[in-house]
Amino acid sequence: MEKLIQNVVVSYGDVDREERLTLRGVFKLLQDAAIAHANKYDVGSQAMLTRGESWVLNRMAAHIARYPRYEEPLRVETWSSGIKGFKGYRDFRVYDGAGEVAIAASSLWLYVNTRTKAIIRVPRDVAEGFPMMAVAVYRPDLEEIEFAAPGADAAATEVTLRYGDFDANDHVNHTAYFDFVQTALAGAGHAPRPAEVRIKFAKGIPAEAAAVSVRVAQPAGGAAAFAIEHAGVVCAQGEVA
Repeated sequence: MEKLIQNVVVSYGDVDREERLTLRGVFKLLQDAAIAHANKYDVGSQAMLTRGESWVLNRMAAHIARYPRYEEPLRVETWSSGIKGFKGYRDFRVYDGAGEVAIAASSLWLYVNTRTKAIIRVPRDVAEGFPMMAVAVYRPDLEEIEFAAPGADAAATEVTLRYGDFDANDHVNHTAYFDFVQTALAGAGHAPRPAEVRIKFAKGIPAEAAAVSVRVAQPAGGAAAFAIEHAGVVCAQGEVA
């Protein structure tokens, strides 16, 4: 199965006060599809038990043409665009009922040993057994994207962490980071539904963390830089537009 296709409906738990998909909800759609596809080849969440290995998201860039509404039917498609060394590349498209692209995204994942937390080379049998599609990706330049850190005067928002923010890898799930960003955008008076989201994850937020600080710069050139920090360490940074 070179491409996984899921037909889903936007749930009430993933929409905001205007019944539009939250930023976290957008990336939950993508995460669920990625895991479902990888699990078919024992290299997704199941590999944590069978291999003691897992994929960890390192970078993502997404274009959100519009935020779907509650009960809207969607078609989510994802495929691997390549595996090189310890890196895995994956693309996504989310189509609405009219067949229009609502969301397009490219992502880079790192393969890790879940016991040592070390990045390791993807085993040959995994790399050779996982199907890939040689088609155009949304952001072929994903690894070259550079992010400017927000300045010292950037507005900071403290976000309390909740039990549900943590996942089986014993750190904050990457979808929660987008919730942090949307919370900070709204708190700073910025538009809470960006059309472009680009992020690089630097360090996992540990299970003992109680809160994170999200700094968002004033938009410049149509984009606003952000950084998510814990205990003075940058855990992720990127930009929205």
